[in-house]
Amino acid sequence: MRIVYNTTYVIEEAAEQEWIGFVRGEHLRQIRATGLTEDLLFTRVSTDQPEGSNYSLQLLFRGEENLRAFTERHLPSLRERMEALYGKHYLCFSSILTEL
Repeated sequence: MRIVYNTTYVIEEAAEQEWIGFVRGEHLRQIRATGLTEDLLFTRVSTDQPEGSNYSLQLLFRGEENLRAFTERHLPSLRERMEALYGKHYLCFSSILTEL
């Protein structure tokens, strides 16, 4: 069973390009370095929202054990780093999807 940990972000236009560079560089590199994800996908979400741009980061895990290890051991520090750099410029929410 594969599990997708999806986080959707709304980022202010003023910080958007710098934030994208951070995610594509440091953030994704740190996620991959955990060795717990099977794959990941970083995408722009097309919406008609008037404020900010929307992005989705989907992390694919093979099973609940890897997801749990990631969320308990690595996710808090990843969130803290992003919050320290861009906390005033984005909102996000996460959801867990299970492949059927």
